[in-house]
Amino acid sequence: MTNPLPSWAFHNPVRIRFGAGRLDDLAQLRDVERVLLVTTRGFTRRGITARVAELVGSQRLVVHDAVEPNPDLRDVEAIATELEGSEVSAIIALGGGSAMDTAKALSVSLGESGRGFSLRAHFEKKTPLPTSGALPIYAVPTTAGTGAEVTPFATIWERATETKHSLSGPSLFPHTAILDPELTLGLPEAETVASGLDALSQGLESIWNHNANPITIALATKTVRLALDALPRLLHEPRDIGLRTRMMEASLLSGLAISVTRTALAHSMSYPLTARYGLPHGVACSFMLPALLAYNASADDGRLARLATELGMEDWRELRDALRKLLLRVDMPKRLLAHLPNPADSFELVPQMLTPGRADNNLRAADHGNVREILDGAWRDLDLLGNRWHEHP
Repeated sequence: MTNPLPSWAFHNPVRIRFGAGRLDDLAQLRDVERVLLVTTRGFTRRGITARVAELVGSQRLVVHDAVEPNPDLRDVEAIATELEGSEVSAIIALGGGSAMDTAKALSVSLGESGRGFSLRAHFEKKTPLPTSGALPIYAVPTTAGTGAEVTPFATIWERATETKHSLSGPSLFPHTAILDPELTLGLPEAETVASGLDALSQGLESIWNHNANPITIALATKTVRLALDALPRLLHEPRDIGLRTRMMEASLLSGLAISVTRTALAHSMSYPLTARYGLPHGVACSFMLPALLAYNASADDGRLARLATELGMEDWRELRDALRKLLLRVDMPKRLLAHLPNPADSFELVPQMLTPGRADNNLRAADHGNVREILDGAWRDLDLLGNRWHEHP
């Protein structure tokens, strides 16, 4: 019996403006009556908020600069209540993934169709997300990793219950993505590494994914090539605008890919690690990439072999070795142990690691036993486990 002919679709409505100095493109919002800036206090301290006010017009700008990492549902609800009646008609999201997530949630809550909409009811009672009327978002990433500037997804957390909520829908696509690599020049090493590893993870997960198609695979392959080359070099040349540009391109391409495919098992397994131990997202979803590549290789339909060839490697095993070397070059063991001193403790979270809508995208199906196997392989790849994991059933 022959395989059926392929059938697939690709769509992404986000307008993209890419290049050094592109922050100035925010001047196009001078005609918008009232604009909300969602960012962090760090950008206010560094003068970027003032620069945005200069571009947009300070009299038009409402500033919320208290975004925290991994935005909490209660905090987002409080911001929406505070801004209710502010009559903003557009949002600028300036920052990393957390600023993007917060802005996307607010775009729905404060939009025309958001009156009466409750994020909590959406998560707990499955009330529908408004399909239109969200405020347009002008997404300005300051990290190179999440690709959130071109995706219709947002993640909101409840720290008290270690719960991760996902927002998803066409109304969450930003209106415009403005990518200015100059904004990443001062990014600290920890954020450079974590965000860069997130882009790499998204690229690989978009490839070993049931929803992959020729366009997403092409985008993701370029992501992997750029990240493997530029990320380790940035550790030694953090002010190199060429390398920063390459990583921002990798992040953008990974976002375009996962906007169609979504992510898969690495992200699924990472969520409880971030919720319980505070592992930075890019660290939590990337340390297991070599083990996941090996796991998926047994179900390869040719795409992983082609990826290795495209990267100039002999086979997936050489790619696995390259991923291991990258993780060691960025001091992955040290970054993990800073949050999780005893890696064996992570096995307690195995029952929570099969997240619907993520794990089931993976090229090879997985159960809890497989997750334990992958986690064990990931820790052993980094020489962090020994036999201690046997302490946990």
